[in-house]
Amino acid sequence: MKQSNKDILFELLEPYGGRFHSPFGSLIVDIIIIVCILVSCLLIPLGYYFPQYDPFFWKLEIGFTILFSIEYIMRWIVALNPITYPFSPFAIIDFLAIMPTLLVIHADYIFLPFFRGLRLLRLLRLLKFIRYRIFFYRAYIGLKNWSSALTHHYHLKQMRMLFIITLVFWVLGANLLYFTETRLVGTQGPYSNYWQSYWHIIIVLISGIEDKEPLSLLGRIEVSFFLLIGICFAGLVTAELVSILVKKMNRSGKIQLKAPTSRLHHHIVIISFNAHLFNIIKQINAAIKGRNHVLIVSKRGNNIKIANPKSYKRVSALVGDPLNRSILEQAWIDRASRIIILSSDSDEKESAIEKDNRSLMKAIAALSFNPSVHMTVELQSEDTQRYASHLAGVNYIVAREFGECLIGQAVMNPGVTEIYTSLMTYTDDSSEFYLIPVPEDLVGKTLKQAQLFFLDLDDEPMILVGIDRSPAPFPATNFKLNPVSDEDGLSSPGVILGKNDKLIIIAYEFPSFARVNKDDLWKGRILLRR
Repeated sequence: MKQSNKDILFELLEPYGGRFHSPFGSLIVDIIIIVCILVSCLLIPLGYYFPQYDPFFWKLEIGFTILFSIEYIMRWIVALNPITYPFSPFAIIDFLAIMPTLLVIHADYIFLPFFRGLRLLRLLRLLKFIRYRIFFYRAYIGLKNWSSALTHHYHLKQMRMLFIITLVFWVLGANLLYFTETRLVGTQGPYSNYWQSYWHIIIVLISGIEDKEPLSLLGRIEVSFFLLIGICFAGLVTAELVSILVKKMNRSGKIQLKAPTSRLHHHIVIISFNAHLFNIIKQINAAIKGRNHVLIVSKRGNNIKIANPKSYKRVSALVGDPLNRSILEQAWIDRASRIIILSSDSDEKESAIEKDNRSLMKAIAALSFNPSVHMTVELQSEDTQRYASHLAGVNYIVAREFGECLIGQAVMNPGVTEIYTSLMTYTDDSSEFYLIPVPEDLVGKTLKQAQLFFLDLDDEPMILVGIDRSPAPFPATNFKLNPVSDEDGLSSPGVILGKNDKLIIIAYEFPSFARVNKDDLWKGRILLRR
């Protein structure tokens, strides 16, 4: 579908207005606007300090006002509801940005300074950047996690403590030696100069070598004491560095461990460990390109070996029992976007039913923290899946059953395995399944009309294969692929599309014309792909 000029303007002016691909271009536009706001506000004090340039400053002000007026009109044009737009909070802020200059043009000279001062109201426009809270919040969380991991893995807390203690002894030693020498020797000794004593003491503490010899006996005793302190500090620092190197060597080729103080949000949690783990992480990374952190929770998390560490930069492990409440709290389960529970292979003596029961216990434990999270559970028995279906909203996968069905399909339709492989793997040259809201133009239309609509798209080829009519409390639970009839008994071509329906399509990438719920994007219910 070729985008109209209005759609292009909407993408540029409304970040996260409901599209996946709009934020970057909109960010550039808003950065330009910010620069103009700051420069226009800077013109106010410049006009007072450099009155000779006032005509030039006034021309710049007129230019900025024209720019802000054009932007205001453009936002009004692309607004979803042009009638109510002028009364929205952001529209009022935009209007306050251009109002002062318009008043100045028609103001008497006596009111001129007052109206010019009103131009500082433009700074209120900076409040509009709370729309980028998802960027700022994720950047803050990422920086905090990076700092926590650095502190944890490289013992920076201990090193910081050593630095503080060294600083205390440095100040204490310099002052102590200065007062001792000046009282007992006078101004003849090397420690009689206040600032030079700082230099002499830091040499003693850092190198463990005496720099200058005090003249008094008490001063020599004090320097000997600080000399021993310096040797101890050097030994402690060396021990910490060796410990860091040894730990780094021991962790070489293994997944990094989660720092105890790191805070995760919108991450993907994988509970338990088996041979499927690495391929699952590979597919997740191929789909989301490392946008979301992946956390593995397992008793064996300390010994998970990896072949390519670069592919696991955004993957960490938390060692512990997933049934332990404190471990789940450390995993920030309540903030997770997705949860995957693998069938553990830690005890080969356990039967398939016993392993499934353990997996279901982990699912219940995770749901107690985050009841609305999208969860996928791997099971080994079809019997378990039958009674496990009472946990609404959870996806269950029995690998053996799926393989048996695929074999049956391959017998009847040779080559079908290639089709399944292409649809179920994320690569740069393959199509994927996407769920999109029904476009406004298709609400009330039949399924056949919608299929013809998608077939006519030349710029973005895609195929409509079904409908998602899941209830809001239990999303992703009621799919209809090429439905024969709907609830009203209408045949597939006559299925009427409703406002709350979602369409299942096969496409190379997420359609540019499809909008998503901003709240779902912010809360992590929707993961950005590719």
